[in-house]
Amino acid sequence: MSPQNSQAALSALNGVRPVLAHFDSPRNAEDLAADVIDLWAGAEAALQALVGNSSLTGQQLVRAARQAEAITLDQAHALLEFLAARDRVNRTSYKPTQGDGDAAVDGFKALESGLTGAAAPVSRPTPSSPLQAVYTPRSSQKQTRPSPPPPQPQAPPSPYAPPSAGGGYRQPPAYAARRTAGPPTIELPPAGSLNPPGVSSTGDGGGGIGRTKVQQALVSAETGGRGWRAIPGWLLIGVPVLLILLVGGYFVFSGRSGSSSGLTAGIDAMKNGQRERARGEFAKAVKDNPKAATPHVFLARISRDEGDLASARAQLDTALRLEPKNEIALREMGLVLFSTKQYDLARRFFVRAVTTNPQDRAAQGYLGCSMMRLNRVQEGTKWIGGAGTGPWTACLQPVTSATPPPL
Repeated sequence: MSPQNSQAALSALNGVRPVLAHFDSPRNAEDLAADVIDLWAGAEAALQALVGNSSLTGQQLVRAARQAEAITLDQAHALLEFLAARDRVNRTSYKPTQGDGDAAVDGFKALESGLTGAAAPVSRPTPSSPLQAVYTPRSSQKQTRPSPPPPQPQAPPSPYAPPSAGGGYRQPPAYAARRTAGPPTIELPPAGSLNPPGVSSTGDGGGGIGRTKVQQALVSAETGGRGWRAIPGWLLIGVPVLLILLVGGYFVFSGRSGSSSGLTAGIDAMKNGQRERARGEFAKAVKDNPKAATPHVFLARISRDEGDLASARAQLDTALRLEPKNEIALREMGLVLFSTKQYDLARRFFVRAVTTNPQDRAAQGYLGCSMMRLNRVQEGTKWIGGAGTGPWTACLQPVTSATPPPL
């Protein structure tokens, strides 16, 4: 394999690495199916770049990589299991299992080890139930494994004997009690992380009261306890807290204003056809307000207009992590998936967009388009008719190689 092919393959894997991060959190059946399909798309693109043939897919592609000695036999087996899991979850009547998620992760890491020369990943543990529908990360599997049964009376000789060195790690109760709020695919920021610097979530001024007490003690030692008695206590406490709140509020307001101005300038640049300028303004808005999803949505739309669907999906993945119910991000993700002919996945995102905003006519219309591509003509016609006139009405015509024009 040439170095150019290897670099192209690594770039394709890096493009779907945000999807791999999803498997660090528990997944429900629908999200697990979408992540397995997305992860295989990146792995398949990497294999095509590795063998230098974009026309090969599936088992033929894995066989070609093995014949070219680009991957080992064990890595080929892991990739074939990954492919089988992708084929299973791609069926709408199939309910994904724990084994499907593990096969996807192992297959991805096997291909990555073949490209980087790193050690192959440790084989996954067998899931406790073949019908388990919800994916659980391996770290959670180890932590939630039931405790071993109590020792028999004859072994060890004393019930107070210490456990062996291989008894395993038990998570401290303080960490075991922590749970992540919100949907399993999205990680929410910890409480108080959005407050301005120096202001705690309880509103006590971030420790200003404690410093006031120290000042009182010093003055009392110097003046015999008479210096601070003439000043009301509420003034001693309120003034530092008020100053901190004012300073913090200024930083929050200025940060939001900068983000808003960057969005406005970027939108104006998009309307004028100045994509590079718009991309720079949206990148600035992301820097000013990293918690905002809207700049990522506009960056994804620019990438989609330029045909860079991998970058568009990465930006939308970030946007949905920040705001999982952002109807524009949901609709944009559906359009990107529709453009790559992943109609069932596109349908799921359009359904979420319509559920979040029932007045979104574009999401309704393209939901109908997805239904038409899945041969659910009656449902698709109903959704397109309810959405009214728009680019999506082209889906009512016979299916061609062209896709409906983007918004």
